[in-house]
Amino acid sequence: MVDLVVVGVGLFASVVGLGACLTGWRKRKHHRLITETPTTDVRHIDSEGPVELTGEIDGTADGDGFVSPIGRADDTVLAAWEVEEWNESGDRSNWRTVGSGIDSTPFRLSDGTDQVRVAIEDRDDDVIREWEEFPVVENVGVDDEPPEHIETFEREHDLPEQSGSITNVVDVGKAHGDRRYSEQALGPGDGIYLLGHARAAEGATTPLHPDEAVVTPVDDGTFIVSDLAEDALTDRLSTSYRLWLAGGAIAVLLGIGVVVSETTPLL
Repeated sequence: MVDLVVVGVGLFASVVGLGACLTGWRKRKHHRLITETPTTDVRHIDSEGPVELTGEIDGTADGDGFVSPIGRADDTVLAAWEVEEWNESGDRSNWRTVGSGIDSTPFRLSDGTDQVRVAIEDRDDDVIREWEEFPVVENVGVDDEPPEHIETFEREHDLPEQSGSITNVVDVGKAHGDRRYSEQALGPGDGIYLLGHARAAEGATTPLHPDEAVVTPVDDGTFIVSDLAEDALTDRLSTSYRLWLAGGAIAVLLGIGVVVSETTPLL
C-alpha cells in the first residue's frame, strides 16, 4: 500500500529542489552578465546603453543625504533593507521575509576619470544587491513597543502589522511575530559596483558626455549594486550558484527517488 505521506514528502523535496535550481540559475545568469560585461571608465560614457562601473560615492547629486531608516546612519545616499518575521506553523519555524527594498537619493559615482549621476530611486525587488555584510541592526519582539523610527519606517513602506500567537505565552527564545531588521547603508567615500543602464539626461548632446548621463535601472534590464570589488563579487556568485544548483539537483533526485520507490510496486 502506498504511503501518501512519504509520497508527499518526496514531491515536496522535488519542488523545493526545483526552486533551489531556479535560484542557482538566476545567480549563474548574474555571474555571467558581470563577467561578460567590460568595465567602462566614466569618462568613456558617450552613448546610452548597458554600463558596468566601479568607483566610490562622491556625495549626493541633489541636496543632502538622508538618515538611513533602520540604522540611523547620517549622510546616507543608499540604504538597502530587509524585514524578517519569525513564523511558527505546526512543527516548522523559520524567518520569513515580510519586506525588502532600497531607499536612495541621486548620487555621484567617481572612478578617478570622471563623475556620473546615479539615480536608483526607491526600489523594492527589481534591483539585485550583494553586500560584504548585511547586518541585523534592530530586533523587535512581538510584545515589545517598536522604537519610533521603526514605526515610521514600517508605516512609510506599508509593511504588514506584526503577527502574534496565543502560543507565545509558553515560547522560550524566539516567539511567533518577532521581527529583525537588516540594513546596509552607503555614503560618501564608500566603494560601489554598479551594472545598470546609462541614459541621456534632458537636454543632453550627441555624443553623450558623463555629466549629461544618468545611470538607472530599466524595466526590461538587470541592475546590480554591490559594495564588493568585482573580483570578490564574481567569486561569491560563482560559489553561490554552484551550491544552489548542486543542492537543488540533489533534492530533486532524492524526491523523485522517494516517489518512485514508494509507487513502483503498483506499476
